[in-house]
Amino acid sequence: AFATRQSTMSKPFAFFQQNPSMVSSNRSPTTLYNVYDDWRSDAVVDTMVLDPENIELCLEEFIDSNYGQQMFGKHDRPASVGITGEIYFVEQHAPEVILALSGKFWHRRETVLGRAAMWLNARMPEITDVNVEDPNELLDYEEIIDDMTGEVLYAEDKRAPDFNGDRETMEYQGIDPDVRGPFPPGVLGSGGSMINPV
Repeated sequence: AFATRQSTMSKPFAFFQQNPSMVSSNRSPTTLYNVYDDWRSDAVVDTMVLDPENIELCLEEFIDSNYGQQMFGKHDRPASVGITGEIYFVEQHAPEVILALSGKFWHRRETVLGRAAMWLNARMPEITDVNVEDPNELLDYEEIIDDMTGEVLYAEDKRAPDFNGDRETMEYQGIDPDVRGPFPPGVLGSGGSMINPV
């Protein structure tokens, strides 16, 4: 019985030895994600000098993280449910960084910018502000206005579709859907449609 249990416990390590691309470089074999995901779990990360190249590098770390793979349309899974959102570096003014958001996000646009800002500030502590060029980029709804009367006809949702109904259900229940994201781990496996808020 002991030998069986021991061999079962070593299977995950054998998998990662056979699939080294699943392990981030310069980390231990038990690290499964990139530097952003590691930071989210222990809040410790190496810092770097604030410059445009490092800003772009850090944005790539954020976008390619396990968390980013639920948020950005660059990845197959979010793209398959209508998530097309992207984040770009625009410019740097001394300690201020300007980013741009485009496309449709499942998360609130403020959340996307906020997560990016926290990550950039953790990596480059001299950053004082992370903003967007146009404040309208942070609006999840665009008001469609009648040209003749100036009245708001309707509000167009700029968010990605609520493909499984979870976002609306969590909002109805008073739960922030951005905390969990569009693909919950849980009983139905990663990405199931069962409400699993945390």
